[in-house]
Amino acid sequence: MDPVGDRKAAARLERPHGQHEFGVPSSLSVISPLVAALDLGWIVILSVATGVIYDATAVAGYSSAENNLGSGMAVGILYSAIAHVSKLYQASNLLRGRWQVGRSALTWLAVFASLAALVFLLKSGSTFSRGWVLLFFASGLVVSSALRVIVAELCSYVIRSKLIRPNRIVLVGLEEELIGNVTLSKLELYGYSVCKIVSLPMEPGQLLDPAILKERMRELVRYVRQTGVDEVVIAMPWAFLDAVGQVESELRVLPIPIKLVSDQRTARLLDRPLFDFGPTKALQLQRAPLSAMQRTMKRSMDQLLAASGLIVLLPMFAIISIAIRLESPGRSLFLQQRAGFNGKPFKIYKFRTMNTRDDGPVIVQAKRNDHRITRLGALLRKLSIDEIPQLINVLRGEMSLVGPRPHALAHDSEYDQLIATYAMRHKIKPGITGWAQVNGFRGETPEIGMMKKRVESDLWYIESWSIWLDLRILVLTVFRVLKTDNVY
Repeated sequence: MDPVGDRKAAARLERPHGQHEFGVPSSLSVISPLVAALDLGWIVILSVATGVIYDATAVAGYSSAENNLGSGMAVGILYSAIAHVSKLYQASNLLRGRWQVGRSALTWLAVFASLAALVFLLKSGSTFSRGWVLLFFASGLVVSSALRVIVAELCSYVIRSKLIRPNRIVLVGLEEELIGNVTLSKLELYGYSVCKIVSLPMEPGQLLDPAILKERMRELVRYVRQTGVDEVVIAMPWAFLDAVGQVESELRVLPIPIKLVSDQRTARLLDRPLFDFGPTKALQLQRAPLSAMQRTMKRSMDQLLAASGLIVLLPMFAIISIAIRLESPGRSLFLQQRAGFNGKPFKIYKFRTMNTRDDGPVIVQAKRNDHRITRLGALLRKLSIDEIPQLINVLRGEMSLVGPRPHALAHDSEYDQLIATYAMRHKIKPGITGWAQVNGFRGETPEIGMMKKRVESDLWYIESWSIWLDLRILVLTVFRVLKTDNVY
């Protein structure tokens, strides 16, 4: 075996690189402050430019160049500060064009929301023209999004063209970790140049022979001093921390950073948030689906829209109730046990559409030409009007307007045994409509695969929740109710 490098590993990871006498290491980290300065500059320029445009087009004269300049500086500084906290300027994130566009848009919204609140509290709204503010806000969204795409493409070009000297590193570790770690094979895409591979001959569960290790590290130290390497990166399984300590101890003589990358098992954990936990630290393996603020926002929207909907639909509510009772004997409303938030059972309200009122351990799903469905019930189910009484559940706090559709307890018990992630649907309140429903996964589920797709859609919604997603689903629901495929 090559004493200072394994040829198989080097063939996969090492790439030829030019000998640059001049240049700055750390690659994209050099560009980060330039991007921050660019943001401050374009925001100030756009503030003044939109002021001039609005002044030229406004019916009433509007001229306040000093205010526009000051406002632009305030917006630019606040934007840069929030963007820094949001890791918009983190070197590795500069290459993520789509992520940058979304995060910059949220940052821009946060800036204007903060300033709007400040203006309201200081009662200084008369100082600014609403037309100019709207023009500045709208054009800023477009410009920030376009610049994020340009920056991502420019950074990729800079790395590919080697316009700045890449960060030169040496990789030290076990052969299987060096070759099998997919992340290490992508280092060049982020401005790193692997100069040397030092493979350590160590069997799983056994420490490296101290004499061999010392000789390998001495050769590595000589190599680093001769070539001017910027960093040494250790790639070893974290289960071998004693061996990592051996390598670290031998490399302490070098005046350069020594880093330990995560192995393939711990990489997932290091993506999790780190919190203070008394005298120690703790990784958050799972977060609550919605924060306290998000729950408040969702609950407020539910209450407002549900109350408004019930008031508007009350006459139709009464007419349908009377029609149901005239067609067949029994109550117009049908109550059935369902599992709600965190699996807590509740009684769901629906217009009665069948001759039966099943609510036991065995419940048969409605099928095409089901003899149990009344003629009026078929129409109500086809247009999803039978779900309207669930607005009462929303007001009671048992349901939300948008969320995973609640199933009968009998079906919950059945699918919980067949689908491992089924119970995760109960991490938020069930909804009258949901992401699964607007994507066509509604109605009868005769095959287990159909229910799996519904569960996948529900879990995606839980992970991706936003107030805008809820509004989007509500709008799509209006169009989807007219499409009655698979609904009986």
